[in-house]
Amino acid sequence: MPFLPIAATILTTLFFAALIDFDAALLFGVIVGLLAMQRLTNKRMKQLQQQLDALATQFAGLDPGSRKTGLEADKSPQQPPVHATAAATMPEQAVPAPAQTSAAAARAKNLFNRFEEFLRLADKRVLSYFTDGNVFVRVGILILFVGVAFLLKYAAENSRIPLEFRFMGAAAGGILLLGIGWRLRVKKRVYGLLLQGAGLGIIYITVFAAYQLASLLPATLAFVLMFLFAAFTVALAVLQNSRALAIFAVVGGFLAPLLASSGSNNYIGLFSYYALLNTAIFVIAWYKSWRMLNLLGFVFTFGVFAVWMMFSYEDSFLVPASLFLLLFFLMYSLIGVLYAVRQPGQLTGLVDGTLVFGTPVIASSLLMAMLRDFDYGIAAASASFGIYYVLLARIAWQRAGPELRLLCEAMLAIGVVFATLAIPYSLDGHWTSAAWALEAAAILWVSLRQNRFYAQCFSIALQFGAGVLFLLRNVEDTGSTFLLNPAFLGGLFISLGAFISARLLYLQPTQHRLRRLHIALFVWAMGWWIVSAMIQIDTHLEYPRVGRLLLFTATAGLLVHLDRQRHWDWRPASVTGLLLLPVLVLISLGALASHNHLLVIPDLLFWPLVLFASYQIIRQLEAVDWARWVMLSQHTGYVFWLACLLSFELLWFTEQKVGATGDGFAGLFVVFPLLFIHAALNGRIPAIARLGSALKMTIIASLSALLALWSLASNISNSGDPSPLPYLPLMNPLDLAHIAFFVTLVSCLRKLPEARPSAGHRYWAVLGGLAFVWLSAVLIRSLHHYMEIPFDLTAMAQDTRVQTALSILWTIIGMLAMLFAAKRALRPLWIAGAILITVVLVKMIFIDFGAAGTVERIVSFLVVGSLLVAMGYFSPIPQQDADTASPRDSHA
Repeated sequence: MPFLPIAATILTTLFFAALIDFDAALLFGVIVGLLAMQRLTNKRMKQLQQQLDALATQFAGLDPGSRKTGLEADKSPQQPPVHATAAATMPEQAVPAPAQTSAAAARAKNLFNRFEEFLRLADKRVLSYFTDGNVFVRVGILILFVGVAFLLKYAAENSRIPLEFRFMGAAAGGILLLGIGWRLRVKKRVYGLLLQGAGLGIIYITVFAAYQLASLLPATLAFVLMFLFAAFTVALAVLQNSRALAIFAVVGGFLAPLLASSGSNNYIGLFSYYALLNTAIFVIAWYKSWRMLNLLGFVFTFGVFAVWMMFSYEDSFLVPASLFLLLFFLMYSLIGVLYAVRQPGQLTGLVDGTLVFGTPVIASSLLMAMLRDFDYGIAAASASFGIYYVLLARIAWQRAGPELRLLCEAMLAIGVVFATLAIPYSLDGHWTSAAWALEAAAILWVSLRQNRFYAQCFSIALQFGAGVLFLLRNVEDTGSTFLLNPAFLGGLFISLGAFISARLLYLQPTQHRLRRLHIALFVWAMGWWIVSAMIQIDTHLEYPRVGRLLLFTATAGLLVHLDRQRHWDWRPASVTGLLLLPVLVLISLGALASHNHLLVIPDLLFWPLVLFASYQIIRQLEAVDWARWVMLSQHTGYVFWLACLLSFELLWFTEQKVGATGDGFAGLFVVFPLLFIHAALNGRIPAIARLGSALKMTIIASLSALLALWSLASNISNSGDPSPLPYLPLMNPLDLAHIAFFVTLVSCLRKLPEARPSAGHRYWAVLGGLAFVWLSAVLIRSLHHYMEIPFDLTAMAQDTRVQTALSILWTIIGMLAMLFAAKRALRPLWIAGAILITVVLVKMIFIDFGAAGTVERIVSFLVVGSLLVAMGYFSPIPQQDADTASPRDSHA
């Protein structure tokens, strides 16, 4: 379809316009459009070739009798000519009647309100003009029309014949063609209509040239004549029900001033003339729903106006130029309404998206370009457009009601868009891409309702293109007023347009080809919203962390509310709610890095609200059809994060308010995790009643893992200094915290069925390992405090007193483990104790033996040796089960 090259040209031009000047950007856009056109043309040719091959195969498969019947039917005078593209390239007899019927049905089905269809039909019209009917007449008329235009221009400058006679002769020729065409309207309708169109075009151009080039006619008389001929054209077209005549005459009328232009820049005369032509189109639209005629007038009028503004507009032309533009805008906005009203009964209300949405977009862009240097000019224009479309929608609804529902909704949406844009434009009028984003959402809405696939693609591409262009042009703009500035509001409107588009695509059936893009558009919308708001918060707020807390919590809360309470059932909204917890964790980590605690003023005033809101969001998300682990991780993460948050606050409070300066008070970190473990163990966390024992296990396991890591870290790096309190082994804050931790873990292992020894010994093994490390650390910390040994791993590794004490302690631990295992017949524990004793022996050989002459080393060897001797008597290795025990095991 030709629509893709148009979209590629527009988007490429928009992109490069932000980087370079417009002329060069337009050149790039045209190049990209031509390349896209070439690619689509090749694709179309391949499709046509496949159709031809299929038709040839179908025809070849007919039996001779059927083929003969088909040939006779084709030669019958009642058989209509075939105008399909495939028929134009192969013998007419080779096209079966069913193919003609299906092609006609497809054309009738697709002739609805599609801009790309207009371009395709334009291509077909041009092709059929030179291939159907009397080709020489059609080509001759075009040549004649162009020749007359240049003849008039040349005659006005060079001929010796009186100027009046030259123009009278040209006008007489046009009238003669018109008269001949009228006489032949019945006998040879197509030929007669062609001659009438050519005559009207010549008359148009003659009157305009007489006024514009030669000044033979006063302005009043010239425009009266052109008005009369315009009315006459309308009458002929309507009387003969000839859309072709109207199109030909209108095209000739629009081309006349361009072909006969002298370069005088008499824009008032040009646009006054165009106003008359558009009046004729408006009158025709009152009676006929000829979309092609409407689109031709629309393209010529606004296209010529845009080119004139680009190359010839001056600030002194503001008032008359804006009046002409508003007149054209008024005409075509009403023509869009008339098109919907004049449809057949079953199609009444059909919306011409090109006119309904294209007219306000192009007219507002041109008007805002003229008003860009006036304070509040663009804001006033936006507000006026918004009021106009809201009133127009209301009037249309009052007059037609449900028949024009789609049109009224479209105009109401446009009105709301312009009314909304009046706010940022009232502050700063240096951008328009936000308007394109909102208009793209409106175009997508209509194109989805009318099943226009390529228009949907264009609207989505425009959605992303508008955001990129806005970013390139406003990347360093943060505005001077918090929130009420174009930098933020522009990003807000782009986000809103993408959000609406994402929602519209999500509501489509699952087989819709573009439905999956709702996720990309949702991410695009959220990115614009979050980044725009974050820039404002970081730039304008004294306490940005409070702004971030409220921003993310409110955003997630609103989306989850819409998804759950308003029954949107939109997975991206629910996923956004899931992401709130990680974001809050990152914010809290930033606060810890800055202040060593979270609840600083004024954050303290908002954290309780944020915690409550985030829990309510998680609770609402339980109703979503997630995998089970999703909600388990959400609730577990919330409890885990809350425990950490309160623990860090307790440490900060103890240090700042109580004056506890020793690092041994780090043991207070375990208070809240242990409280939450006990709450989960006893089922006092409400979510456990809803999600079951699995949540209980995940909470206890995660908090236990946290405390296990804390235990390892504190035993390696913490000296246990309880200043200002004196140090007592096992009776200091750090060791008491460890004792509470181990007691809690033992309680959990005994009460939870999943963690009982019968289910495996891995939990007990981990607990034993942690206890071993803690006991070793207790010994080292005691030596540090009572023997003044530096609490440094390197120094302690070289100190003989530490090595001797560790050897004795590890031997005692290993022996006790083996004794306990022998009484309880716990073979794995006995083996673990034996391994620890082996480690002590290896340590004594390679470390302690090097300093055997010292008292510490002697004591170490004596004590360890004695313990090893006694071990063999009191704790023999437990045997395996009788069924599996071997003689070697029983005599070990």
